[in-house]
Amino acid sequence: MPIAKCVRLVRSHDRGSMSVEAVLLAPILVLLVLFVVHVGRLGAAQVRLVTVADHAARAASLVHPRAMHATARSTALDNLMQNGLTCESISVQVQITRQSDPGVVRVAVECLLDRSSLDMLAPVPRTLQAVSSEVIDRWRVDS
Repeated sequence: MPIAKCVRLVRSHDRGSMSVEAVLLAPILVLLVLFVVHVGRLGAAQVRLVTVADHAARAASLVHPRAMHATARSTALDNLMQNGLTCESISVQVQITRQSDPGVVRVAVECLLDRSSLDMLAPVPRTLQAVSSEVIDRWRVDS
């Protein structure tokens, strides 16, 4: 039997194998791309939340201690809207430490991410947390 005829017989058995491989691998590749997008969005959301906590702590450090809680919460909510981070619920906790001189204000922000566009990839709620501390400004006007 000539070699060319044997090669044709071997190739006829491989016909369609590329299509089967593509059908099997395409969903896996799509899921991999969606997973990378999901992880990227979570990372971007965490960076935005850290920015929100930083701004809230700085704003709280500039006002009278009685107004720190309200200032930190309103600043955090404003920054969340400006940064485009949507949360189903948000928690802002302010802790004032006066054991050292000068005092320190610590703001912890917790955000339960809105999963409306990620239901397939995130079946469980995602809670992000960020904490920021700032030295209380002793030279503020209202002290």
